[in-house]
Amino acid sequence: MVKAQISVSEKIPQYLFNRFAEGIVVKKSGDTVASLLNYNIVTEEMIFIENNRYLALGNLQSIDTVYLNNMIFLPAENAFYELAVIGRIKLLVQFSGTVRVEGEDVGYGITSKTSRVTSLSTLTNSGALYNMDLPENLEVSRKITYYVEVDGDRKRFINKKAFLRIFKDSKKELDRYIKEQGTDFDNYNDVVSLIRYINSGV
Repeated sequence: MVKAQISVSEKIPQYLFNRFAEGIVVKKSGDTVASLLNYNIVTEEMIFIENNRYLALGNLQSIDTVYLNNMIFLPAENAFYELAVIGRIKLLVQFSGTVRVEGEDVGYGITSKTSRVTSLSTLTNSGALYNMDLPENLEVSRKITYYVEVDGDRKRFINKKAFLRIFKDSKKELDRYIKEQGTDFDNYNDVVSLIRYINSGV
């Protein structure tokens, strides 16, 4: 499978990709819908454009797969995870973001002490997080969380320590590989390569 290069634009940091692109939504019923799509990492919603409005895909339990920019996205509770590696061990990637307003963190139900915008729910309801241009007082920091899945059992990791804890039986070999390759767990492509290495027969 060809991997997409995730091109991030500073103008729309709340989105995973630097522009909306043609994507395909496949429903569990077998129906497919084509639309301009992008993934909002702050709200963790798949956004489509309809009549010049930015709307979020709903009824996620009816969605099987979303194909966008040569990537595969699967519904995961109230978000979408990318299926980055398919094999004996699957790698799923959660892209998320945190909004900061004038230097203060803003979360669900939490009011920023110095903010002109008081909460993430307020930002969402106002449409500020969906528009292409964020208000000047907003900053977005990005986070990547990884999950490996073996025989339906899904485990989370964000760093080397947590990763090696999952693969105890191959810890020595994987630790050697990570050191030799200089694997950076903050680097998406490095982690994809690591899981592919495991699937090759470690």
